[in-house]
Amino acid sequence: MFEPSQDDAAGLSDPFADVAAQARATGGFFHDLGHHAVAHLPIGAPRLVLSFDNLASRREAGSRFPWGHAALAAMGWDVLGIMVRRPDWFREAALWDLMDSLRDEGFFARYGAVATYGASMGGYGAAVFAPMAPGCTVLAFAPQSTLNPALAPFETRYRYGRGLGDWDDPRSDAAEAIRAAGRAYVAADPLVPEDACHLRRLDGANVLRLEMPGLGHKMPPALRKMNILKPLVAAALSGDLDAARFHSLYRARRQSVPWLVSMLERARQKGHVALALRAAEREYAARPHWRLRAQRNALRTAAADQ
Repeated sequence: MFEPSQDDAAGLSDPFADVAAQARATGGFFHDLGHHAVAHLPIGAPRLVLSFDNLASRREAGSRFPWGHAALAAMGWDVLGIMVRRPDWFREAALWDLMDSLRDEGFFARYGAVATYGASMGGYGAAVFAPMAPGCTVLAFAPQSTLNPALAPFETRYRYGRGLGDWDDPRSDAAEAIRAAGRAYVAADPLVPEDACHLRRLDGANVLRLEMPGLGHKMPPALRKMNILKPLVAAALSGDLDAARFHSLYRARRQSVPWLVSMLERARQKGHVALALRAAEREYAARPHWRLRAQRNALRTAAADQ
């Protein structure tokens, strides 16, 4: 069995005290690796989801648990949470050693189904660790395919992350790793240039692209406000999401104020003022939200200027 570089108990830090206790109390395990913490939280389910932190996870106050763990457990999944102390896109050698050890010992093979799940940096993790459980299902929101400038010269964000770990390592390219998945759902807003480029790299016969224009990079919060995050995640992780089901769910965007405001702003910037103003008047009459009012007023000003 993999042995961390320091004793788990000695290396335990306050943010992970509760998750470590829960993991051990439920028959799981916890490893504090230095830059990452890995917690297995079993509920006796026949399927496992690997949950990967994103950049926002590090800013959580108080006790930290794997990203989305409560909702995932409620959906009937055991959870293996990969949590971060620093935003290095999971490039720590000790983490890879642990995951290799779990794979070689048959930990993932014990489950009837394995899925991986994350957003942004976590989406990268969900894709790049797919070979640990070949045939798994991947759900990645707005993921990066790599931070290697030779492979992704379009990616100018995340300067700190590019300076950590070995990005020339062949296993650092999620565009290659995602091919090990049985089914992969990759969601992105094609209007975010960098995310659109990563979406094109994360391609293959096993990949279903979920394009969501107007949601921006932080997709899960936007989908949560539409009340479609949970059903979308549940269907995708189970491998039951298809294009028709996705589009049926995504129609809820028409009732989302943030999406409507974004759509109206894009129309105004492109000069479609008259059309956008009619839409703004109609939407504000239906739901008098202050953000819609502000967008309507901006469009009225633009129309008067024209």
